[in-house]
Amino acid sequence: MFPYRDNLIAGGWAWGCGLLVALLCTVNLPLLLVPPWHKAAVSLAGFVPILFSVNPFFSSYRLIAAAFLHGDLFHLAGNCLFLIVFGRTLERLFGAKLLLVLFPALGIPGLLVQWTSGADSAIPVIGASGAIAALMGAYLPLFPMARIRMVVFFGWVWKRFTVPAWVFLPYWMGLQIISILLGSQDGIAYAVHSGSFAAGAVGAIIWKTSSVGAEERLSEFKRQSFVAP
Repeated sequence: MFPYRDNLIAGGWAWGCGLLVALLCTVNLPLLLVPPWHKAAVSLAGFVPILFSVNPFFSSYRLIAAAFLHGDLFHLAGNCLFLIVFGRTLERLFGAKLLLVLFPALGIPGLLVQWTSGADSAIPVIGASGAIAALMGAYLPLFPMARIRMVVFFGWVWKRFTVPAWVFLPYWMGLQIISILLGSQDGIAYAVHSGSFAAGAVGAIIWKTSSVGAEERLSEFKRQSFVAP
């Protein structure tokens, strides 16, 4: 089951998300095609909890660099899809420049949560999933009634449907928490997802409730952006 767009698309394409997707593909495709290069890049730039525990200052660059590396094509494609679905609307609300400036750091809260849950781990953590989870977390309190268009595959058969953001996003977050509680060993950094999602939600709530004119700006944006699901 995959989201592929929302119903807040009136107003055009968001170029910042397109630029980030192009950057992620430019960085990762050559590395994935040459496994030794990919292995070296992960060793150099992946976030390794035990290295951060031993020397946080000299490992701090990995908190940002790790977001630009991915494990395989499916990892890269999935993150690019979620970035476009949830990042596009947020970019159009806040502006491309802010998205581009903040995106590299959006995954840091999640990586720190991952670190606290396993500070002695030597397994590198890579991917933009944390940054994208922060965007998803911010999306929830800002656009809870948005309709997320989904597609689900049953072998070669597929079905499209829509679901409210207030249903899909808590469901997605719930899956991350359940996976953590069950001690899932599938190689996915669920703590990164959960920590960044929570940070994004808190940040959006603070902006919505504390920034002067935020409610009016948000209401006008929704009015101009809404299209029928």
